[in-house]
Amino acid sequence: MAVILRTSMLDYCDPEPRAIALPVGSGAVRGQAPLRIASAEDDRARQRVKIGRIELDRRVFGRQRAVSITPTETMVHVLVPLAGHAVIVGNGESHTLEPGMALLVAGTEKITSVWVAGSRALILHVPRASIQAVGSRVYGNSRRLAAIDCRFVLSAQAIAHENPAELTEKRILDALVEALRASPREAALFPLARSVQRAVDHIRANPVLSWSIVDLAAVAGVTAGTLRRNFSTCLGMSVTQLVLQARIEWVRARLESVTESRSIGELSIAAGFGASGMLNRTYQRHFGETPSQTRTRAFRSRRD
Repeated sequence: MAVILRTSMLDYCDPEPRAIALPVGSGAVRGQAPLRIASAEDDRARQRVKIGRIELDRRVFGRQRAVSITPTETMVHVLVPLAGHAVIVGNGESHTLEPGMALLVAGTEKITSVWVAGSRALILHVPRASIQAVGSRVYGNSRRLAAIDCRFVLSAQAIAHENPAELTEKRILDALVEALRASPREAALFPLARSVQRAVDHIRANPVLSWSIVDLAAVAGVTAGTLRRNFSTCLGMSVTQLVLQARIEWVRARLESVTESRSIGELSIAAGFGASGMLNRTYQRHFGETPSQTRTRAFRSRRD
């Protein structure tokens, strides 16, 4: 659901008139005066929309304007030019950002984007954990988003729509992760979250065991609090939720096996669910069918 926010300008916008001296070769033309930020009284077309946990900030820059952004451990930003262009200044470097490209601001330093008059842009404010959870799902293992800035190819149509109601949080996150994975810096952007993956591997190898957060933290080589936090930020779920998921998948594999002779009730007890009623409810919520339906379908497919 999209919620339109009506607020004053964000705190990362510098309203004071001042000159930005761009390095030679940064996209500024030799001999021209430095770009100057317009005053806070200038008219600016702006719409802020909240879609799930993502905030979209649509901007129309009637005059030259600089926007400064500083990422945090929990929030990253994506600058997407729709028309015109911006000169990006930060980390001792500068470059031009034009339509068809986007900039992920996920590093540790503040960056300043200087937009030329007439530019239109979409600035996304995205929880780091949301990108990490989608990345982990796509890669099939535990991933984190590195603390680096990165230019990458992105079609604005993938995340921009004239009608905000047409956008969903999932669509935006999927498009961002897909575009970032196509970047030449993919390996650096999505490194393996090793401590989380060590715990995940142990859970999946022995899903029916009664794992405690303390036991898993010892396996992962981190404290229980760190592992709990990293599970949430990298996978988007708790340790308990992953154990439950691993047990459900273990039951499904047994039901589809030609050598499995145990009843659904016996499998439920073996997987730690106790009575089969709890298994049935959890299983159907996860797979969209009951354990009996899975076993029947598997039997028919083998017979055919």
